[in-house]
Amino acid sequence: MANKNEKPATVNHLGHRQRLKVRFAKQGLSGWHDYEVLELLLGYAIPRRDVKPLAKDLLRDFKTIKRVLDAPLDRLQGVDGMGPQSALFLKLCRELLVLYLESPDCQRQTITSPEQIGELCRARLEGLPEEQFLVLFLDNRHRLIASEVIHRGTVDMSVVYPREVLTRALLHRAAALLVAHNHPGGSTTPSSEDLKITQELKKAAATLDIRLLDHLIVAGCQVVSLKESGDL
Repeated sequence: MANKNEKPATVNHLGHRQRLKVRFAKQGLSGWHDYEVLELLLGYAIPRRDVKPLAKDLLRDFKTIKRVLDAPLDRLQGVDGMGPQSALFLKLCRELLVLYLESPDCQRQTITSPEQIGELCRARLEGLPEEQFLVLFLDNRHRLIASEVIHRGTVDMSVVYPREVLTRALLHRAAALLVAHNHPGGSTTPSSEDLKITQELKKAAATLDIRLLDHLIVAGCQVVSLKESGDL
């Protein structure tokens, strides 16, 4: 059932929508304006309305496509013309990107630089409304075996217990770990609990001959390395 905010389009919009599809089929998204990309996406969720104004409204409110996709559902639905169906569709697009990056074909990539680690973690954690504790499991050549969110919600020792992380590491036969969590409030400063978790996990991993390579904090678009700051 269509949402009351998602009003039917007149027929003259259908030709424009079809031209966008044909253009994408021929050349991908090269040379597109951001509002055109969102317009194409929204056309699949709102099939009976001209969505160009809505695409422009979303970019006016959130500035970039990335921030649109990262926005919480309630914020998206707060934009005039966005109903539950279209908001869920945009969130689905973001989650598909995460699944793509975590697919088996991508898993065995070798982690070679702090920048690469930062991008992997930022892609997963940036813009989330609640804290998540992410663990990357690596083999002895620093190739990514798997990544898992161990906990959602406030990160502290009572919920992110080293035993749970290491149980998963043994299951994946990991030789090394990278952990990361986000600060939804935007602070780049590690809390005392962040430092405590890092040290406890490092000690516990060492008893199993597993190395903790780094603990990253994702705050907004910034990524802070506890290793680089000397806190690991």
